[in-house]
Amino acid sequence: MATPRDLSWKTDLIWHYFGAVTTTAGPGRFNQYFKNQDPLGLLNNRRHVYDLLVGGTAESQPMSDAEVAKSTIPWNQNNEGFLKAVNQQWWCGSLIKMVFIRYMGWKDAEPSPQHSTRDRKIDAASWTIGKLEKKVPVRAFLGGHHYVGIVGHRKFVGPVATAGGERPTDFLCIDTWAWGIDAQDGAEYAGSKSAFLGIIKPNGKSWTYGKAAHLVTAVEVPPGM
Repeated sequence: MATPRDLSWKTDLIWHYFGAVTTTAGPGRFNQYFKNQDPLGLLNNRRHVYDLLVGGTAESQPMSDAEVAKSTIPWNQNNEGFLKAVNQQWWCGSLIKMVFIRYMGWKDAEPSPQHSTRDRKIDAASWTIGKLEKKVPVRAFLGGHHYVGIVGHRKFVGPVATAGGERPTDFLCIDTWAWGIDAQDGAEYAGSKSAFLGIIKPNGKSWTYGKAAHLVTAVEVPPGM
């Protein structure tokens, strides 16, 4: 692979599951959906997925509707083949779940329970970091209209922004929308910007995603994970 791991991320499931792990990632019972997206089965190869994501090509940085439709990033819900398989419906939350099961070890079960990012009884950021440290990705809910998948974390490098003097946390996430929910985001990884990566910024009980600062309201994994 030409692109190395981005060492700025303390936990990084992109690298772990697509760089370090090399076993074949067959689609399993989701074959009916992924076959249309990837008829040649190239996405069974984790390293190929990694190169698509961070390679700086039209796959990772589509600049037109036509390029978005052809991009085979596994969690691209606007791939023309995937849309055909789901009757032109949007499956952001389900597709995140399917990708996590296929590549990242999620149990084939509905996530439960949701943990509110504003719940005073639980520190959702610490809970999420704990899951990432155990190589468990986390699905994040953007209050009624969108999901993204959290796959890494780091301490934000910049001015101290909290009253206690601790630097806040960034979460690395995968997004089913090219350039994010508002088609204006994307995140840099190892020097290359990818339209299918994004950043969540928790600040106390308020978590925001993207330039439009959409609120992340809850995080979740399947039971027993």
